[in-house]
Parts: sequence; C-alpha cells; structure tokens
Amino acid sequence: MNFHFPKSVWLLCFTILCFSCNNNSNKAINHGAIVLGDSATIVTERDPKKLLDLVTDLKPEIPPAIKTDTVVNTPVAVKDTIKKTATTVTPVSPAATPVPNVPGLKAEFKEVMIIIPNLNAKLAGKPNLSGANGAVYTWLNGPIDGAILRTRTKGTITKVSQRYQSVVGIKNKIGTLPLESLTVTTNWEAIKGGGNSFPIKGLDPESLEYPKTSNASIKNAVSRAAAQRRMNHKKVQEWVNSVGNARTPTQKPLTVMLRSVMWKIDGKDENGKIFSKQIRVDIPM
Repeated sequence: MNFHFPKSVWLLCFTILCFSCNNNSNKAINHGAIVLGDSATIVTERDPKKLLDLVTDLKPEIPPAIKTDTVVNTPVAVKDTIKKTATTVTPVSPAATPVPNVPGLKAEFKEVMIIIPNLNAKLAGKPNLSGANGAVYTWLNGPIDGAILRTRTKGTITKVSQRYQSVVGIKNKIGTLPLESLTVTTNWEAIKGGGNSFPIKGLDPESLEYPKTSNASIKNAVSRAAAQRRMNHKKVQEWVNSVGNARTPTQKPLTVMLRSVMWKIDGKDENGKIFSKQIRVDIPM
C-alpha cells in the first residue's frame, strides 16, 4: 500500500528537522567542556582597546578644583594679613619696648634705654627707671674698658660723655688697701661712636689719671686709710712700711685703680624735648 504525502507536509517535516539540528549545535558550543589547546577556544581579538584589563588600568580622574583653589587663595590671604598687621601696629614708648635678651647692664629710662653687654652690675634703689634721670650700679663682673655702650631711643642721641674716678691703692702680700685721699675725678669727655654704639675706652690701668704725690704724702694717705679701717697701731705701721721709698702711684707696691665710671647720654625724645640721663658703676674695693 503506497502512501503519498502532499508537498506541504514534506516541507513542514524538513523545516522541523533543520531547526532541531541547529538547536543541538548551539547547546554543544555554549555548554560543552572547554578543551585546552582547542583552537576553537583561543581568543583571536587583536584590538588592544578591547583587550585591556579594566581593573588594573583603571585611573580615576580626581577633580583638582579643591587643591587648585587652596593654592591660589593662600598667597592672597597671606598678603592681606601682612597688610592688615602693618596698618594696625601702633607706636610704643621705649619703656614698653622689650629689652634685648643679652646678658649685661640695662638701664631702661623713659626716653632712652642704655645697654652695656656682658657687664654685670647690681642696680641700687628702685628697679623702675621710667621716671628717673640717673641710676647707680655696683660692678659684679665683666669687662668695662673695651665694652660697647649701646642706646635705644625713638628720639635722637646728640652726645654721649664719660668721666671716671681713679684711686691710688696698695696691692701686696698683705692685701689691697685703697687710699681714699689720693683720688682723681676727670672731666666729662665725649665718646666717639656711630649710630647707637659707643666704644668705652681709656679705663685700663695704664691710661688712668692719678694725682701728684711724694713719699711723705703717700705714707700719710696710708696711715689715714688704715685708721679708717680701725686697724691697730702695729697693723698700720706694717702698711706704712710696705710703701718703702715709692714716690709716685706707678711704683710698686702702688697701683692706680678704677673706682667708678659715669656715662651721660644727652638727646631729644620723639617730640623734640631735650633729655639727659646718667648712669654710674662703682667698683667695690
């Protein structure tokens, strides 16, 4: 018995068969095992942009707006601060000016401050010199001759002068005895200097002035000085005999010593008012 199917039926069967084969082929490719060395699984892409590792090569772009604004604005802020500070500074008097942090004598008057670095001396009386015209110090240690007297003022310094008092004394194995009746007080002499610095000179033992003496006047001065110190007769005679035949203060055991030194600072304050200040340093004997 022969069966004849219409052409439409055959065409339908053929279509179903092709669809089934194609579907099986896709499943094999998508879900089949990957075989090492199989050329079908080797990547053959040659476009470098598509082969980049996005995690490793990721370079985020951080907007520099915050950093740029900070850098640009900072100098402006600093300049504004400087300008405002400069315009708001008010003048202060020398008494309110901080004293330089250097060791030495500092006399801080209202109109002027006098500084002698490395000269240590003790102030007598009240420490506040703002309303004073002079100050007296007792020498403790440090050089006087060869030191530099410095001034600080809002006005002008017109003249700095110096005077001193010398005394003849005896220095020997017995001790040191100043002869109070043999002294010389010099006149004021201007100190040459520049700006606010004035070198102190002429106070070394060889440069000090001394009175005219004789052997008799020297022995008489020794007797008076010993008596003032309430020495007994034997001790007084010992000091007198130690002078020997010396006739001048330059002969041993005599010597010329600096007893005190004074400085006078003349000037005008910032308002043009004249001032004169003095300081004195006494050397203990």
